[in-house]
Amino acid sequence: MEPGPSTSTMEQGEEFIVNSDALKDCIFTGLKEMYLSQMLYDVTIRTTEKCFQCHRVVLASVSDYFRALFMLPMQETMLGEVSLLEVPSSVLQTILHYIYTGEVHLTLDNVEDLFIVSGRLQITAMQDLCSRYLAKGLNNGNCLWIYRLAHGHHHRILLEEAMNYIGQNLSSISVREDFIRLQMEELVNILSSDSLMVSSELAVYNIARCWWEFHTQKDHPLPTELLRVVRLQLLTPDELEKVSRDIPSADYLLQLPERVNLRQGMFEERITGMEIKLLGRPDPDEDYYFNAYDPITESWEKLPFCEDLDQPGIAAVGCKLYVSGGFHQERRASNALHVYDSVFNEWQELPPMTDPRACHGFLAYKNRLYAFGGCNRTDLIDSMECFSLLDNRWHNLSSMPLAVRGFACAELKGRLFAIGGMTRSDTEVFHHPGFHIYNISTDTWSQFPLPIIFSAAGAATMEDKLYVVVSCKLRHDEFNPYPGYDTYSPANRYDSYLLYNEDPEAISRGFILDHLGRICRGTIPPVVESVSHTTVVRWEDRIYVMGGIDEECMSIYTMMYWSPGKPDWIVCQKELPFLISDFGSVTLQVPLKHITPLIPGRRLDYVFKSYSGGEEESEDEEW
Repeated sequence: MEPGPSTSTMEQGEEFIVNSDALKDCIFTGLKEMYLSQMLYDVTIRTTEKCFQCHRVVLASVSDYFRALFMLPMQETMLGEVSLLEVPSSVLQTILHYIYTGEVHLTLDNVEDLFIVSGRLQITAMQDLCSRYLAKGLNNGNCLWIYRLAHGHHHRILLEEAMNYIGQNLSSISVREDFIRLQMEELVNILSSDSLMVSSELAVYNIARCWWEFHTQKDHPLPTELLRVVRLQLLTPDELEKVSRDIPSADYLLQLPERVNLRQGMFEERITGMEIKLLGRPDPDEDYYFNAYDPITESWEKLPFCEDLDQPGIAAVGCKLYVSGGFHQERRASNALHVYDSVFNEWQELPPMTDPRACHGFLAYKNRLYAFGGCNRTDLIDSMECFSLLDNRWHNLSSMPLAVRGFACAELKGRLFAIGGMTRSDTEVFHHPGFHIYNISTDTWSQFPLPIIFSAAGAATMEDKLYVVVSCKLRHDEFNPYPGYDTYSPANRYDSYLLYNEDPEAISRGFILDHLGRICRGTIPPVVESVSHTTVVRWEDRIYVMGGIDEECMSIYTMMYWSPGKPDWIVCQKELPFLISDFGSVTLQVPLKHITPLIPGRRLDYVFKSYSGGEEESEDEEW
């Protein structure tokens, strides 16, 4: 017998890392061998054409149906045989092959049967795989069939994908024969959706009317269940006149709900940024507001705000703008959370954060808001908390590995990035030479180094990549892993370093990351002008860089944008009309201007001043 490891080679209690992937491969290989050779089987599944030898524990581990069946004292399970006579043998064989090997070949010919049977047998992994295949192939010719399939089998994710596709392409789909032949319940479900890309509710009425006239005589009024899907509150007086023949009585309009949701097509996206107030300005009581930018017209409009804050966190979810923390005028950190609803033009105060903070990360993901890092008046903060939009409560999460403030942040594939920023030791404050990633699903942080140190950064997510624009200050050739944390070095360190140094005259440079924090091939054209502390935000297929400061600490009012794949940044014709903060710029959905006067319950009493300092303008003159 050979001696075991001594304390010189392995310290007592040292953790031993197991390669779990090797174990998974071993299990799959063993299961496949037992299935193909019919070894150790203890149950037979019988179809009309064939019998399949299987293992109860394997079937029960992937199927709630089989698990419940094998746990009941039924005769067929006691005898070791299960009959599935209505399931085609070829379909069951494909499903079993997937269970034992993880392999499946999906085609248009077999995906429907596999989706239905795996749903019946409650093999969620198989049905979800079919769902993703179907969702990827959605088109005008099959979207209604896929919608019916998902609706009939209560598959929420596929139903949402199909509904979103139908909503985005309603104008072209609604003239197809298969749309006209929808059942009443199917039509009502589709036309009730908020995801319809229609800019006027009259379009929904016209679709309902065409469908009804195809199935009945032309002069028959719409039935109540079909009229109910038309949001009459969003029709202008002229449009109401066009639908008047289907309105039962004048009292019907009086009985409509006071508030109503807008359709997806009734919104447009604006870039929302915060104006910086200058110290020592002559009018300290001047109104405080956000500003919304329309990239199409290159025009700015004002949003009212309820409080004077510096460097808060800003996030947007649809038509809701959330503002967290920030410094008051006396540099006291706030823990407040406010929300602005662009539909009803109103602010609301929500439950406050546990920790007051400013210069922090603030991101939205799946009905949750995440606040992390930052600083208060006296110290840096490493804590993290999230706010649930479903139950209006804050929840504490794992703290960051390092207390950091003033970092760029963005979300990508369920991971939150904190890039760069300032941290401190016992004796000094310094630039953090790396970035952090928070995995939402596991509530864990990882820390990664970078080959450069930069003073300020902005980040924007597009498709499956994270684009980072930085102001580089120092060259840092060597990677310095942090003991005790996950670290990463790019596979090709030399190529990755070149991404930062393609133009020696460029002060602001960029790099691209994937969701695992790996530097990706591809370049961001350098911003040649010496600029830092810019606002970086995505709008549609563009990444905007707005404002910032130059090497002399003078403010910059330039705006420019770039689209991935393009060679250069494009400078906007109009400059910023104010100083903009690099802490939080987001895209916010706002109602189309012709819709705003029609929204029941929308506030019209906000009053704030124009940029020119002229007469006050009311909200309805701006939006």
